Amino acid sequence: MEITSKQNTYIKEYRKLTEQRKYRRQTGYFVCEGAKLAVEAVKSGCALGENAYYTAAAAEKYPECISLLRESCKMIQISEEVADSISDTKSPQGIFITVRHLDKILNLSTIDSSRQFIILENLQDMGNIGTIIRSCDAFSIDGVILAGDCADVFAPKTVRSAMGSLFRLPIYCCDTEEAITLLQKGGFTVYSAELSDRSVKLGEEKLPQKTAVVIGNEGNGVSDTVKKLCDKSLFIPISSAESLNASVAASVIAWEMSKVRE
Repeated sequence: MEITSKQNTYIKEYRKLTEQRKYRRQTGYFVCEGAKLAVEAVKSGCALGENAYYTAAAAEKYPECISLLRESCKMIQISEEVADSISDTKSPQGIFITVRHLDKILNLSTIDSSRQFIILENLQDMGNIGTIIRSCDAFSIDGVILAGDCADVFAPKTVRSAMGSLFRLPIYCCDTEEAITLLQKGGFTVYSAELSDRSVKLGEEKLPQKTAVVIGNEGNGVSDTVKKLCDKSLFIPISSAESLNASVAASVIAWEMSKVRE
């Protein structure tokens, strides 16, 4: 049996998860599209939703992915038209799943077993957040903390930009002041990424074993309130460019933080 109606109950439910942040939070699930991400989700041990959707073309092109999903989900075939209606990409691969929310609770127990965090304060670009998660995964950062008014980490664009790293890297969503205070109690030195008189040049001094760095909003940087909460500040030396994109800056800082592990 194939679903051919865009108004099918299952399809309307999936579309709602794609479009509405509030509904994703309410249900505790987010959507994931494409063969690669679906396989990454399964192999990372994520809890999947009851149903997975696929097109006939996807079944032919990605048989291993379909077979893997069958072990965890009820497989429901959909038409190409229906796939286009729920896809968030220009060229959908025809595989759609839902995944249980992955954000964790930040507490002293978590902090005791960790050494490095990147804190994102009020970041609004989903692509930036996804890219930062991907970079932190690559450089073995222990987790990313989304603080304040950040864009939804479980929005389709964020999930896609993270390229599977979202399924592996611990993600925490919490109040900025609460996160910084908790980290400091756990022995972390918290830096704000900013250019000021007190800032040290990145790479000029060795970072502590337990380090967290706050990356600020794309347009406004780290807020004055958060700057006052941080122990120190650092900046990335650049030449003629006025500034770096938030995801680029976070990636450079994560790379420098990774040296402490060597």
